Amino acid sequence: MIPEVQDQYQLLVSVHRSVDKMVADLSDEQWLKNPAENFNNIASIVEHVVLVERKFLAALAGTSADMDVQAPFRASHWDVASIKRQWQENLQIAEETLSKLTEQDLTAPGLKLGIGELNKRQLLSYMIAHTVHHRGQIPLIKKLLG
Repeated sequence: MIPEVQDQYQLLVSVHRSVDKMVADLSDEQWLKNPAENFNNIASIVEHVVLVERKFLAALAGTSADMDVQAPFRASHWDVASIKRQWQENLQIAEETLSKLTEQDLTAPGLKLGIGELNKRQLLSYMIAHTVHHRGQIPLIKKLLG
């Protein structure tokens, strides 16, 4: 893995580990409980992050992943065991994908998002920022759960 991407990957690993610590003491029921009206539960947030990471990693690999990354927020049922498994798998997928990137790949087109067209370097940074954003919601939800 090239040094720049290795640094980004290690940051992603650190963010994932911090999420793991935040949710380690929660039961499946707590993952599923809505803390307040118009709030998402932890299962929907983590599943959303899983899907976004997979979509972005597919783009970084040069493929496309047509998926509804907002679906977890509209769902009424979640498979917590499956979400947890996919969450853990994402780091392996990230390592495999990112280890193949070259310096030249980083300037190649990544994805067009609401903020504009991102190259792969920007997409990798944006993926981590997105995960960090949702990581910040977990302590609030835990506090509301009591």
